[in-house]
Amino acid sequence: MSVTDARSDTDLERGRDLARRILAQRVSRFGDIGPDLAPIGSARFRLDGRRLLIAYAVAHTGITPAVVARVQAYARERGLFLRWMVTPETPGEEEFPAALAAAGFRLDERLILMARRGAIGAPINPAVRIALITSFDAMRAYEYGSRRSFYDDERPEERMVASRAADRWRQQEQGWYRYYIALLQNHIVGGCYVTLWEDIPTVMGVYTVAEARGQAVATTLLCHVTAEITRSGRDPYCLYVKHDNPAQNLYLRLGFAPLASEETYLWPGEQRA
Repeated sequence: MSVTDARSDTDLERGRDLARRILAQRVSRFGDIGPDLAPIGSARFRLDGRRLLIAYAVAHTGITPAVVARVQAYARERGLFLRWMVTPETPGEEEFPAALAAAGFRLDERLILMARRGAIGAPINPAVRIALITSFDAMRAYEYGSRRSFYDDERPEERMVASRAADRWRQQEQGWYRYYIALLQNHIVGGCYVTLWEDIPTVMGVYTVAEARGQAVATTLLCHVTAEITRSGRDPYCLYVKHDNPAQNLYLRLGFAPLASEETYLWPGEQRA
């Protein structure tokens, strides 16, 4: 689906403005030192171990390959992997997909940014109970289900589950995110979390375990979570979904509008973390 469908000019401009606001609030995540790209372009960087993340890059028309080459040279000197995020609809980023592919990057993921205003009023499953995560054991169970759903891993490794659950628990304690679980017959069958530090909240990590799909778990979860978001006065809100994920159809039915795409490229041969 195109992110610029047959909407009115006014709706499109509102969508572009909302997309700009959402993307702008993410810039603060990229505050580390990177290669000097002046005067041919600019970018934002975040260092994560041996991985350098690049986003919000801008290049003058026709010299995008030179910007990419300069970043690659910087990474080679320091033994770094590169993960480059591009929003092709943003002025200055249009040429990056082709330039990155030509430089040996591979497309790892394509996401669609979607947003909505107001609480969702869709029919829910009354048998599904939504609760905030208030204990580390619940967070570990949340992470176990998340890894089963997103990585198609029926038996996630306990070490990985405990480590990621500890990260999530710490982030929630620090007030960055709020985590929710969906329970069916007292079993955790889904979950998601919401950013608390952004002007426009992002709903993230929505999942339903395989055996509970088709029972309106995600719809019930999103109705509950978006009602809490709007009650707090934080509206609109957004989420990201993979372009080939069937969940996109659910989000469209629930009233989310596609605003922009985000593509992630990896170099050299990095595996998804």
